[in-house]
Amino acid sequence: MVRTKIGRRVGAGVAGLALAGALLAPTALGHGTATKPAGPTVGTKAATKAQLAAGKSNFSSTCSACHALKAAGAVGTIGPNLDKAPLPEATLIKAITKGGSSVMTAAQKAKYTTQMQPYSSLGSLVINEIAAYVYASTKH
Repeated sequence: MVRTKIGRRVGAGVAGLALAGALLAPTALGHGTATKPAGPTVGTKAATKAQLAAGKSNFSSTCSACHALKAAGAVGTIGPNLDKAPLPEATLIKAITKGGSSVMTAAQKAKYTTQMQPYSSLGSLVINEIAAYVYASTKH
């Protein structure tokens, strides 16, 4: 500890301020701990171009055999035409994660002879990308 001219000890206070500064500076400067991006978030203004491109690719390889979506060039006829039934992003995420019947009425379920299976195994990042892409492609 160091004594000032007026006799105060300042060692602990300076050390405390230095420690607080070291802990807060990375966050204040936008350099927090590194985390894996979560992908598009429900309710955000818009997904990034990279997220939408990934969503399109994932949609094409996973969903296009059953669903029609003009933006993806998909002409599937087993499931609903997504251009004709625009859904909120949260509903799309639920349908992909838990299966199509989780978001359908009894009348809608009766219309289709098969039901979309849950695709939770894709993981939340891929599911969010697909949902953001379909939402961005169909919102009117």
